[in-house]
Parts: sequence; C-alpha cells; structure tokens
Amino acid sequence: MNHRGMLIELTNRCNLSCHHCLDRRHSGDGDLKIEIFERILQNARKHGFDYISFTGGEPTLHPGFTEMLTMVSEAGYNFGFVTNGWNFTRIYEKLLPHSNKLTGITFSLDGAREETHDRLRGRDSYRRMMQAVSICVVKDVPFTFNTVITSYNRGELKEMAGLAAKLGSRGLRFGHLISHPRTETEYLGLSPAERKETEAIIWQLQNTLHMPIVMASGYYTTDLFPCAPLKMQEISVNWRGNITACCNLSGHGEDVGNDDIIGNLHEMRFSEAYGRLVQANRKFQKDKHTLYNNGKFKDSDYFPCWYCLNYFRKVDWLSYYPENPWSSLVWTK
Repeated sequence: MNHRGMLIELTNRCNLSCHHCLDRRHSGDGDLKIEIFERILQNARKHGFDYISFTGGEPTLHPGFTEMLTMVSEAGYNFGFVTNGWNFTRIYEKLLPHSNKLTGITFSLDGAREETHDRLRGRDSYRRMMQAVSICVVKDVPFTFNTVITSYNRGELKEMAGLAAKLGSRGLRFGHLISHPRTETEYLGLSPAERKETEAIIWQLQNTLHMPIVMASGYYTTDLFPCAPLKMQEISVNWRGNITACCNLSGHGEDVGNDDIIGNLHEMRFSEAYGRLVQANRKFQKDKHTLYNNGKFKDSDYFPCWYCLNYFRKVDWLSYYPENPWSSLVWTK
C-alpha cells in the first residue's frame, strides 16, 4: 500500500543555530496556527494523505506541540517528527500515549564524532542528542537518523553509518546540503564532483550494512522526477500556512523567486490549494520534459534539487560568488 504524507513546519524557531541551516528558514518569528493545523487534519485524508511529519525549526518548541500530538492521533493519522533532540528529555513522556500512531523519530546527526557534530550544531548538541537516543532505546521508541552532507562531515560517512547501526537506528538517510549564502561563505558545500564521490560511498554502504541506508532526493540521477513531492506522494505546509512545492524551496525567503508557494491556507480552502499544487506540478513536469527533449539539459540538472533551485530562481545570489563551482551553472530563463 502506498502511503502519502504531509510535511508540516510547525515553527521556524529553533534552540540551535546550525551553520548549515537556511538563513531565513529558522529566524525565530512564528508558529503555525492551531486552527490551520486543525483544518489540515480535517481535509488531508480526503486527498489520500494518511501520515503527518512535523518539521521545523525545532517542532517541539511549538507551544501547542503536546496538543497537536493528541489532535493528529485522534484524527487517525500516523505521525513522526524531525528533531535535534535537545528537548527530548522534557517531551518524550508526552509521546508514549500515542505510541500506536508514532512511526518513528528522526534525529539530526551531523557527525560521527562529538566535535564534528558540535562544530555544526553547537556545544553539547551531540551529548543531548545521544541522551535522547538512549531514552528511545530504553522506552522502545523507533528512531532513525538524518545527515546533511557537508565539507565538515563528508569524511565520516562510514563512521556515521556504523554508529547508527550500533545504536539501534532503524535507518540512516543522507542528504545533500541546500546551497545558500551562509553555507558558501563558510565553505560547507560540495562541488558537483565531490557530491558524486560521496554518493558512491553511500551506495557502497547500502551493500555492506543490514540497516537501511538511503539518500534523500537530490542525488545525481537520470530520473527526471525522483522525489515524492513531484509524484504527489508528499506535500509541504510551512509555518505561515503556505502550501509549497517543496519544504526545502520555501526556506530561501521572500527576497528571491517564490513561485514555489502555491497558496495560503489562511486565504483558501485546503482542496483549492491542493488543486493548484497538482496543476503547478503538471506545468513543472512539462517544462522539464521540454528542456530535456530539446537537448538543453546541463550535467548539473541531473541533481534534481539543484534543478529546482534554478527553476524557482533561488540561486541568483551565486553571481556574487564567481569562484563557487556551481556559479557558472545557474540557469536563468
């Protein structure tokens, strides 16, 4: 059975200030309104969605987080959430009454070693995350890890996979860094060639460990539409109530292209916004097919997230970084 999920950004506030985080995504100035969340729960199932994933920011910082757990569970959705683990000792008991609907918790792991993880996420973040993992092991709460590949941790991919397996994780997902000015000034990003090198290591790890190891969409592929959002298996709502083409795209702020924002649930019904998303996806797929069939595809376009960043005009700022290996690859219409 195919499950369809919704990624809901509960807040853009966060208790950490990670170096690889999108500049304007976690600026600490807003939470999703409870009434919008209630509207989503009332309507999403009509369109085949049966799973909710809480994201952020740090979703556990939402003042209504406990209430939302009850709401999603009583509405019959399975759910999970992504967290840095810092607050887990405070909130984990709130999860236990809903364990029959909790499919798993995803912890952000950005280094196999404490110094690497803390270099990106801040002092004591590794220790707090490991405390959270220990609670999950004792309480039999399923968990996985998510790793953003950066120049800081790319040498620890095998170590992170081994650590995740040792701790009892049900899986490890690697994902490429989403480019933005902060990551470029701190030299966190990888070149196209370096990305391919890390992908080769990850594909090898898949064959050496019994634990599931995957890559988030964004890796080099000839599949023109590899990700769940473009297959309408997943849709995203940010903390403002915007339905967006992809959660990664919406984090780039409003000073760049914002055609990825489909509609706002404060202003329209869920069904109307969903219908607009379907139409926007059809246009996107048609445009990409046309570019490909006309022989205008660049090698970088086979990195799907990079293609979308160009398509929605999210990377024009790279013109100010001519030495960056991606700067010559910006596609302008």
